[in-house]
Amino acid sequence: MKEIKKTLMTEYNFNDYLATKLSEQLNDEALRLAESDLKPVPKAIRVNSLKKGAKETISRLTKKGFSFKKIDYLKWGFQVVKEPISPTLGSTNEYLFGYYFIQSPISMLIVESLDPQPGEIILDIAAGVGGKTTYISQLMMNKGVVVAVEPKRDRVFALRSNISRMGCENVIVLQMDGRNVLKLNILFDKVLLDAPCTGSGLFSKYPELKTRITEADVIELQNLQKQLFEVAFRVLKRGGTLVYSTCSVLKEEGEDVVSHGIKLGAHIKPIDSSNQIIQNSESPWLKGALRFFHHKQGTEGFFVCRVEKT
Repeated sequence: MKEIKKTLMTEYNFNDYLATKLSEQLNDEALRLAESDLKPVPKAIRVNSLKKGAKETISRLTKKGFSFKKIDYLKWGFQVVKEPISPTLGSTNEYLFGYYFIQSPISMLIVESLDPQPGEIILDIAAGVGGKTTYISQLMMNKGVVVAVEPKRDRVFALRSNISRMGCENVIVLQMDGRNVLKLNILFDKVLLDAPCTGSGLFSKYPELKTRITEADVIELQNLQKQLFEVAFRVLKRGGTLVYSTCSVLKEEGEDVVSHGIKLGAHIKPIDSSNQIIQNSESPWLKGALRFFHHKQGTEGFFVCRVEKT
């Protein structure tokens, strides 16, 4: 354990706290994770069926020099296999017209695990810039209501922009702290809580996090995550579904938060799939929850768990 921690610090530039945590929780797998995070995660896009079908969108992008591979465990996800020097993925006319969203595969899986249906009332309690919000709307075929809550003004601006670009007509945006959602006096069919977190699943994209994340950060964020979970569970209808996720590799921000939720009466509803990647992603620390690691699944680090209110 000490050797693993030392290697994480000296060869991979992790601070003392993260090196300790990763070596404790993952043992020698921590080194494989650290090595994989030196390389970028493959990009992916979500085709927006509210605007165009997959065949036309992929065809148009292929003519511009892109090539894609369908992600078999997702409805609308495609991995980027090749990109031209120009245009970039975020500067094509098709992107600006909202024909697709640049999104990680697990972010798409999180929304598909919620199983949004037309006509439902769904809450995205920590919407961010709207990647998952707009996918919820897409799967609902613009029928029903999505309430997207985001406290930060700059993110609300990007959220509204993405909602407009993607042609989502059933989304209500509220700039507020998700912990205040109880004041709305609304019960929801389904709730998505993609909680604010350390971002420790994104070391390949943001290597500076390896030296920045502290124990105080994790304690503060876990406290917020638990509070948001409590509120999300309270505003969920009986029989409703809540999906909790974080882009973190730390147990404190995933399994420990859901374990707290179980004490409130939440029941884990395992995410079933015939796909091998998902079948092999069960959390080692919480039965029925999923854990994704760069060195195992080739994705960003994520925790995903679906619970229901009975």
